[in-house]
Amino acid sequence: MFLWWGPDLIQFYNDAYLPSFGLGKHPRAMGQPGRDCWREIWPIIGPQIDDVMERGIGSWNEDALVPILRNGRNEEVYWSYTYSPVFGEAGAVDGTLVICTETTNRVLGERRANMLHALVGETSVAGDRPSLIATALAVVGRASADLPFAGIYERDPATAALAAAATVGMDGARARAVGERVRAEIARRSGGGAFLLSSGDTNDASVGNVYVAPLPARASERPSLLVLGLSSRLSIDEPYRRFLEQVSGHLQMAKTRVDEAADRAAIDLERRSLVEQNEAEREELLGELQSASRAKDEFLAMLGHELRNPLSPIITALRLMRHKSQGAVTREQQVIERQVNHLTRLVDDLLDVAKIARGKVELRRELVDLADVTAKAAEMASDLLEQRHHRLSIHCEKGRFLGYADPIRLAQVIANLLTNAARYTDPGGNIQLDVSARDGQLILTVKDNGIGISPEMLPRVFNLFEQAARSADRAQGGLGIGLALVKNLVALHGGAVSAHSDGLGRGSTFTVTLPAARGQLSADQTQHHRAAVAAAGSGRVLIVDDNLDAAELLQHALEDSGYAVEMATDPMTALDIAARFAPEVAILDIGLPVIDGYELATRLLALPETASCRLIALTGYGQEHDRRRSLDAGFYEHLVKPVDVDRLVRLVEAVRAAPPASPAA
Repeated sequence: MFLWWGPDLIQFYNDAYLPSFGLGKHPRAMGQPGRDCWREIWPIIGPQIDDVMERGIGSWNEDALVPILRNGRNEEVYWSYTYSPVFGEAGAVDGTLVICTETTNRVLGERRANMLHALVGETSVAGDRPSLIATALAVVGRASADLPFAGIYERDPATAALAAAATVGMDGARARAVGERVRAEIARRSGGGAFLLSSGDTNDASVGNVYVAPLPARASERPSLLVLGLSSRLSIDEPYRRFLEQVSGHLQMAKTRVDEAADRAAIDLERRSLVEQNEAEREELLGELQSASRAKDEFLAMLGHELRNPLSPIITALRLMRHKSQGAVTREQQVIERQVNHLTRLVDDLLDVAKIARGKVELRRELVDLADVTAKAAEMASDLLEQRHHRLSIHCEKGRFLGYADPIRLAQVIANLLTNAARYTDPGGNIQLDVSARDGQLILTVKDNGIGISPEMLPRVFNLFEQAARSADRAQGGLGIGLALVKNLVALHGGAVSAHSDGLGRGSTFTVTLPAARGQLSADQTQHHRAAVAAAGSGRVLIVDDNLDAAELLQHALEDSGYAVEMATDPMTALDIAARFAPEVAILDIGLPVIDGYELATRLLALPETASCRLIALTGYGQEHDRRRSLDAGFYEHLVKPVDVDRLVRLVEAVRAAPPASPAA
């Protein structure tokens, strides 16, 4: 509390006011006229006192800056205070009562907290040293009441001289003076930590008080220092020192973060450079390998064609000789014909390898019965089997194992496996061909009791031109092409092939796995299903084909098998029939008028009556992308016209027992 009394404003105060004086005014201020005591702030408080004394008007001021002369300096001080009139005995205003609280610590604390918040936020996005320094000094420049100037100094390791790398609030002369005084102080000190350098230490008022803190530096950088100028209007108390430590501490952490990011970036750059270099080398090697592979493929293709040229007249000459001799064939002619046929097969294999390597082989898929395919393969391998007096047993029930494959190429696969078994089995051996189905896969095995395969050879048995060691009597050993062809053709069918042997002299087993036709039934399931259809007549089939003759023939064939069949030649009629008839299976042509078979399939599956209907596509479009589109549209199978009616009936039997399909998402 403070009281000014009378015309001269003689002042009185209590003990609670003493700390506000600091050093220099008390006790002389007690009883002293106010104007004499507070000359430095009279322009601020004088008008407010006049309002009280002359007009009786009090006032209230909150956190007002009223800088007073105390502690030997004109100090930045903040007050919350009120001026109130004090009335004398005559009822006039004879004095001014001051109730005040100094709020300097709170105001400065909030201001410094806001500055630190801005410093942390704005420097957090700095990605390198220059942007960090520029951002930090920009924030410091806005806090000039606490930090009137600042600078980043770099030290020359050779001369220890300091040079200002960046400054704020200083001109060049002052920056040099500050740098020199800091350099001299560092030379005087033994430690390397932060320190406070006051103007009293330097005897140079142009430098002022500064706070110096080292900043972390990478190996490639010069040592650097942060220099913060202190305000001459603030007391260097504990809160001020803590604020300086917080500013420097954050910049040290930010510099470390930026340095670590730069190191990571350098490592990433080096890693990317190595990866790019390795990739370039890999691409170069790959290019060389591809060039070598193309040269090999072109050579095989050329060799196959060149070998065919002399074979053609030899085969023609043999036929002429047979014709002229009226069918009589000498033993010599038989030998020549047998060897020519063998050479022809070798040439065909060479050409197939070249085609597959160049992606020139296109499968002609259709629904096939593996019983038919295995029979054809056995016929193809029969010459060698008979020559070596092997016994071949085939276990493949007709109509039981259906697949979607190229029948010619699949027969070639099986024939090559049979030929391989015959070639590597001693005369009079046993060769067994079995076909089974499991988990939607067709499994075909060729087993022999021949010479077997060594553990070292087994991983390489499907490599091109790879062959096991053979004795001299195995003259028909081939070129090491057959099994490579098997692997590639099976892969084109979406299947896999493997080889197994318990070792030399213990025979071999080759296993081919292929996708079965969707809805594949076992033999027992097929038999039971036919009995159920015949007994109940409950199988309902819808045929949609704009070719009336073709549709009627299919209708008769399915009706003969015990099915109830409805037929339509256009999609709109088919939809009406489907809603009434609720077919279990629908056979749809793709090339229909108005809407195609794909759209008709979508609409049928959307009807409640046919939501679970099994769809079969029957069309003249036979490319691989046509089949994929059918399967994506929800069809179980994609059959190409003309179709074997017996196979179609078996497929209808199979899909009725399968779970409903759905279009691909």
